[in-house]
Amino acid sequence: MSGNDTQNLWFGKVLEQLRALEGVEYDVLKDGRIALRISYDGKSAKLVMADPAGDYRAQKDRCDRIRETLTELGIVEGMEPAPAKRPGRAITPESIAASAKRRKEFEAWQELWRTIREAERSLDVEFEITQMRDYY
Repeated sequence: MSGNDTQNLWFGKVLEQLRALEGVEYDVLKDGRIALRISYDGKSAKLVMADPAGDYRAQKDRCDRIRETLTELGIVEGMEPAPAKRPGRAITPESIAASAKRRKEFEAWQELWRTIREAERSLDVEFEITQMRDYY
């Protein structure tokens, strides 16, 4: 598998995870670019990217832009979930279900971060291999 195929595979995984998350709208524009609108905790951001980015810089930029957008929205890599504040409230089945849902959504965002980081590591390895091939 070539480096470009590897990166398209990773990018596909990242997009698949993004599309599955609540608050993410996905659209393919007429010119082939991908538009994402990500909403989280009352904030939203729009991200437009070219789908087939062939060179290292474009692929690295694509990962950087996704990471920056997530960080701007308050989705921080490696953060711990904050417990819900319930002063004087009884724990009900509804509150337990809501807490489980929030935890699941939180874990999905953190899994997206892990996938982005894996994609970046893979991109760096492919770039280094290409550089070594060109050198030798």
